[in-house]
Amino acid sequence: MITYEWGTSFGSDPEVVSLLRDAADFDAEQGFSAVQPVPTATEGEAPPGPVRELVARMREEVGAPGTTGEEDAIVAFLRLTPQSDGSAGVEFVVGPEYRSLGIATLLFEQLGLARGGATKWAGEGVRSLRAWSHGSHPAAERMSRRFGAVPVDASWRIIRPMHRPGSVPEVGPPEGVSLRALDPETDASTVAALARAEQDGPGADHPGREVLVAAEASGEVLGFVAFSPHPLTGEAPAGPGSVHVLSMPDRGAAHAVSRALLSATLLRLAEAGVREVEMSVDPLDEPLVRACRSVGFHHDQTDVCFSVPVDAPAAVA
Repeated sequence: MITYEWGTSFGSDPEVVSLLRDAADFDAEQGFSAVQPVPTATEGEAPPGPVRELVARMREEVGAPGTTGEEDAIVAFLRLTPQSDGSAGVEFVVGPEYRSLGIATLLFEQLGLARGGATKWAGEGVRSLRAWSHGSHPAAERMSRRFGAVPVDASWRIIRPMHRPGSVPEVGPPEGVSLRALDPETDASTVAALARAEQDGPGADHPGREVLVAAEASGEVLGFVAFSPHPLTGEAPAGPGSVHVLSMPDRGAAHAVSRALLSATLLRLAEAGVREVEMSVDPLDEPLVRACRSVGFHHDQTDVCFSVPVDAPAAVA
């Protein structure tokens, strides 16, 4: 038996916080992003509607062997964030010990998604729901068919092993270009560009984040890279290092500048003791993919964004 409750903030509930932390630790090895107890603040336009959250509970037996007793345990958490285009971003996680029990399917059926009645819980003005599936998970594919979801975007997780000493190529920038740390005072336009790029990414408060820029002698910044010795999720300090953003030049020696930025990043992470580096890239951005491959990154998994309409009945497989 599953019950659920809607609210606007469950971030202070110790049981919710515990569930999200357990899920983050469990999923860190697979490189899955973690759902935070409190929504991550981003710069720019505020959501057109309130962020709504849901906790799902299931009755389970408790107590010592030979005794009887039941209580409702929180088994899943969902967050809906409205977007200006009429969609709503969905963050959803099931507690590790409650997975493979059909909880997600049962919950979404109770919410009315399979009957096209999700408008009752998605909020006014929301016409579709968007959620990311990390890796080619059979359960995600089955649920997408059941609820009429279609893939609308994709991202590659690429990794760069650095187990062998000296395996990182030292690639210098082209003539007339130098690499240096970001200066917030003199590089205001770069700071703004980085903030825009990170709105859908890890964010400026990522642990240990550094930013390198490639600049001409005149001071003009051609490109930049943001990286950290911690994973993209910001959790599990012992996990891989990460490249958050690589902004490539739109003119001139773009490939050479990008290779130099990536090489310098890998060398710094190697000095910090990082044994592997991860990065998310758009598979359709051929110049970016080529630059990453040129310094040893390779494809690890494909993440897919699914969209499902909430104003029409969905197909049921």
